[in-house]
Amino acid sequence: MITTHTHRNLVWLDLQSPNNEEISGIVKRYGLNPLVGEELKDSPSRAKIDFYKEYLMIILTVPVRVREDGIYKIVDREIDFIIGKNFLITSRAETIEQIDYFAKIFDANAILDKGQKIEHAGHLFYYMIKRIYSGMINDLKNINSALTASENHIFKGDEREMVEVLSNLNRELIDFRQTARIHRDIWDDMVDSVEKDLFGKEYVSYVSDIKTDFEQIYELSANARELIDDLRETNDSLLNSKQNQTMRVLTLATFIFQPITFIAALFTIPALRVPLISSSYGWPMILIIMIILATGIWWIFKKKRWL
Repeated sequence: MITTHTHRNLVWLDLQSPNNEEISGIVKRYGLNPLVGEELKDSPSRAKIDFYKEYLMIILTVPVRVREDGIYKIVDREIDFIIGKNFLITSRAETIEQIDYFAKIFDANAILDKGQKIEHAGHLFYYMIKRIYSGMINDLKNINSALTASENHIFKGDEREMVEVLSNLNRELIDFRQTARIHRDIWDDMVDSVEKDLFGKEYVSYVSDIKTDFEQIYELSANARELIDDLRETNDSLLNSKQNQTMRVLTLATFIFQPITFIAALFTIPALRVPLISSSYGWPMILIIMIILATGIWWIFKKKRWL
């Protein structure tokens, strides 16, 4: 499916799951290299940037946070950009919320209402990437909110439940950073070559601004990784402390009941003249001995601060 958006002399063609016929028509219409058409057909492709005389092609893989089967996960969404002087082509296999939202504000001229300049397709690409990165920053903020909620649960005594929660959040951050890290190389290459391309020297500041946004994203993800490492360490420490406390209680119980069991077994030996057995006060005396022994063991544990 091809959706066409226009503004003055600019054309933005948004391709969603295009077929071979649609791709061939686009290649012929704009005189694109046949290899570009093959890149649009093949999915997924490796993130990269290719420079041509009258246009450039950028393939980006964007990490998107989605909820599946009751848990959040990071999925990769590929977007292919072909940027000419007066045209922009985007191609994607799946729905991407930020692209759809950008289309709405573009058609409503909301971008221009804010005084933002769109003189060529490079500017259109710039604002689109800003919108995509805004979505990535929002995903990271949601992950940070989940980490903050996890921190509260940890100190409320929910350490066991938080083991799985923190593991899932850690997996999200690993997948997010793994997908996003290649963006830096693309913007570095673009900064190095942008003065020579069809957008001119002034476009360097736009690419540098995109790169700054990416560095902010990467810094946010790095901070989140540090936070989750600290939370996992704290959670493990509290969990181990609880387990150690449980082991102490079980050890005390063992130390108390083993001697008592021994005494009980001793007085049940079928022998003649067993002390206290024939006495009318035998049962209370044996019970008192057991209580004194249990209390003594507990007092020793308390004094040694083993409890």
